[in-house]
Amino acid sequence: MKISSIDTALKELLDSIDSTGELEKCHQCGQCSSICPSYRNGGIRPREIMELVVIGAIDPASDESIWQCTMCNSCTERCQLGVDPASIINVLRNLAAARGNVPEHFVQEARLFKNTGRSFPITVLTKKMREEMGLESLEITGSAKDDLAKLIAATSLGGLDLE
Repeated sequence: MKISSIDTALKELLDSIDSTGELEKCHQCGQCSSICPSYRNGGIRPREIMELVVIGAIDPASDESIWQCTMCNSCTERCQLGVDPASIINVLRNLAAARGNVPEHFVQEARLFKNTGRSFPITVLTKKMREEMGLESLEITGSAKDDLAKLIAATSLGGLDLE
């Protein structure tokens, strides 16, 4: 594998969450991949992500596989050496988002969250059923929208174009 460049921002971020040097203990045993539900269905390969991170050859601005992680933390729970691939992937995702590498379906979901406070749409049928059952509307209030805007601004979602 050829290392084309070393991402110093990534190294600084990883060093900040890996102050004990656990990352360098990864010896590529592949236990993280064997338990990964995404990998078993053709998705992310945690072992390969860890290898690229250890040698500094991953580019969060263009890597698409990090978005295939289900964030179930099975990889971290399985690792006998105490390495935390799930946290590493989370760092990579945050860095990718800051660099504009976010799949469109995640951006659409973030827009929906910003506008409705939910990550799924409320259908006409759902509204009708709630009315028939005498349940409250699921519409969010103005103050809740303000709170959502503050939360979005304080997270990596704030860097996305959600208009």
